[in-house]
Amino acid sequence: MQFQPGDVYNRADHNRTLSRLVNLNLFKFVKNRFEVVPVDTPKLDAFYYLTPLPSKSIRGEVSAISRSNNLNGSELNLTLINRNLFRSGAQGTINAYVGSDVQFSGALRGYNTYRMGAEATYAIPRFVVPFMNLRKPGPYAPRTAIKVGYDILNRKQLYTLNSYRFEYGYLWKVNLQRSHEFFPIAVSYVQPLNVTKAYEKLQDSIFGLARAIEPQFILGGRYEYLFNQLANNVQRLNSFYFNGIVDLSGNIAGLLTGANVKKGDTVKIGNQPFSQYVKFEGDFRYYRKIGLKSTWANRIDIGIGIPYGNSVEIPYIKQFFIGGNNSLRGFRSRSVGPGTYSPLTTGANNIIPDQTGDITLEMNTEFRPHISGPLYGAVFLEAGNIWLYNSDKYTGKPGAQFSKDFLKQLAVDAGVGARLDITIFVIRFDVAVPLRKPWAVPPWVANQITSSPAWRRQNIVYNLAIGYPF
Repeated sequence: MQFQPGDVYNRADHNRTLSRLVNLNLFKFVKNRFEVVPVDTPKLDAFYYLTPLPSKSIRGEVSAISRSNNLNGSELNLTLINRNLFRSGAQGTINAYVGSDVQFSGALRGYNTYRMGAEATYAIPRFVVPFMNLRKPGPYAPRTAIKVGYDILNRKQLYTLNSYRFEYGYLWKVNLQRSHEFFPIAVSYVQPLNVTKAYEKLQDSIFGLARAIEPQFILGGRYEYLFNQLANNVQRLNSFYFNGIVDLSGNIAGLLTGANVKKGDTVKIGNQPFSQYVKFEGDFRYYRKIGLKSTWANRIDIGIGIPYGNSVEIPYIKQFFIGGNNSLRGFRSRSVGPGTYSPLTTGANNIIPDQTGDITLEMNTEFRPHISGPLYGAVFLEAGNIWLYNSDKYTGKPGAQFSKDFLKQLAVDAGVGARLDITIFVIRFDVAVPLRKPWAVPPWVANQITSSPAWRRQNIVYNLAIGYPF
């Protein structure tokens, strides 16, 4: 190509070409060189020198995992990559994993989780839209992705779930800070296997446990937008982050069939009712630098899922939950809500019911002072809850429906922590206590803090995790 000094359009075109070559993930090095055109003209010739990456590679990873339900474990990943599938620049990836999660103390002790699965992805470096020829200008090549996956999850002594999924969609970036994902086709099917007698007994005594293992058929699509000012590692006084998601399921199928579960008109596909809902979620974050290395971090997470037609609740795997080491750290995972509903537990050393909801509101603020070297501290205050969209007439959970009094139903906790940040990963330890329990009478429990062993055992929550909570 030719490039004329001072020509803004050609300079921008050259930069886009260079960036696209880099972001194709086909070349190890991309270099350019300019030469004066050997005629009487102010133009330059641009030459690109490309060093290809190996067309095929295999990669193995062993990682430590910390989850929001206070389970910690490890995972082994094997990835096979073909970077130039069919000699078209398309990338084929097969990823397989096996892992486990354990808790050595607390309510989930002995209920270890084992999981394995695989996913195949075919990514084409352009938009592939039937009957259309779309081209996206800019420095980043868009991708059309086709994904097929299978997972199996075994919760020891409880149940086994296997799930299948298929997705077709598009991914593109505007710049380093802004990106889009649009999957017009996203199909998931979850099926329970090997439900133990012990779990069946728990279902009879604790309302809502059956939701975790019910078959789920999701036929819809989703869109996700990400804006992240921390992505390019530029030191800013103020930084913002926003992740917005729109998730749909069963809308066309419900419209065609006239499904209405509240009137008893449940429609099934393959002997399983399909889920019908609209879901929106927005995750807002604000970071402010204080001094050279200290940070004030804030998050507001708002989400609403509206079930209708063929569903009275959105699917279990799509619902929101509160509590855990990446949420309200003064409460154990999925132990808050919905609303003022208070589930019974099966004892201090047994399973706590998974409480989920269609609506969520969570607010976190945390000051992260630098102490010395890679050591940082933390002081945080958090509030939030979840709610159900429909009344207990359909859900069987009194006090769980969202109402105008939702601010009076927030759970609140506070705590302190320490972080070891060595750049490539962060190890953190947090200690938190509840200040307000929505189901308690009275709800504010801060004045009940004592040094008694019984109070400490029931209220002090320790969180050991990898990475920052937000």
